[in-house]
Amino acid sequence: MKKNVALALSSGGPRGFAYIGAIEELIERGYNITSIAGTSIGSLVGGVYAAGKLTEFKDWLYALDTWKVFTLMDLSIAKNHFVKGEKIIQAIMEIVPDIDIEELNIPYRAVATDLYTGEEVVFDSGKLFTAIRASISIPSLFRPVKHDLTTLIDGGIANCLPLNRVVRKEDDLLVAFDVNDVDVKEIRGILTQENKAQRIDETYLQTKREEMHELIEHISGESGVSLIKRLKFVGSRSMALLKDIITYKRLYDEDEALDYGDNYYDLLDRTFSLMNHRNTELSIQLYKPDVIVKMPFDAYGEIADYAKAREIAEVGRSLMRKALDRYENSL
Repeated sequence: MKKNVALALSSGGPRGFAYIGAIEELIERGYNITSIAGTSIGSLVGGVYAAGKLTEFKDWLYALDTWKVFTLMDLSIAKNHFVKGEKIIQAIMEIVPDIDIEELNIPYRAVATDLYTGEEVVFDSGKLFTAIRASISIPSLFRPVKHDLTTLIDGGIANCLPLNRVVRKEDDLLVAFDVNDVDVKEIRGILTQENKAQRIDETYLQTKREEMHELIEHISGESGVSLIKRLKFVGSRSMALLKDIITYKRLYDEDEALDYGDNYYDLLDRTFSLMNHRNTELSIQLYKPDVIVKMPFDAYGEIADYAKAREIAEVGRSLMRKALDRYENSL
């Protein structure tokens, strides 16, 4: 059975902490990682492993809580990014030395994207953290990186899962870990349930609207009932009804029904993730890895999830274990 592994790691924000558990699972089962290529978070975890500092990085990462994560974000008032991105890099460099890529324990590649030409930029030499900082430059979140004559952003734009950038050996396995998968069956199930709930709520809302119309008609009055009494009765009933109607209104407003999430960031984030998913699927079809591990991008993705490294790493370990079991049982 082949034991040498050329490992490709996709972009994917905090989901990329799954790579920690995945790498440990590979090593514990006797696999030898002979080269590694990563994009964005994949370049970070992959680079840390290639530098021989995965254990130290993991210990530091597991100690982070939500507050510590936010303190590592050097917020910016610039128009094109929210975070400068230097503070987090400096913190990691206290654990992992910024050595030359050529001096790493195994061949390593990090992928970034030229902001102006859209070309893929592959780092295979130079300082490790120059490569990592460029590769993780998520558009609008992190400040783009000036490098020589280029301005670089997240590598996921050009090559989300760099299967073609690992340095191959004749007897190795091509292993890919993609954290940008879409669980279509689960999503359709959720949408079906929401549609059923919406139909129930729509019936309820229509009932409330009819009650409101009856109250409005009642204000014209019945003989023997004073106008003041009628207004007080209608006022108390109508306020309760209006509250119900406002609560449910968003579900049935045609414009609001098209909304995703609570703000434009949610929409942009999902759009970016879907783009990564499609690019990754194409890469997998083109380069056909021997072992493929997938995690849905809906699993983790919030800023606060950067404080869940231990939990996410264990998910990655479990997913890699199942993928290796399938591979080994197929031999």
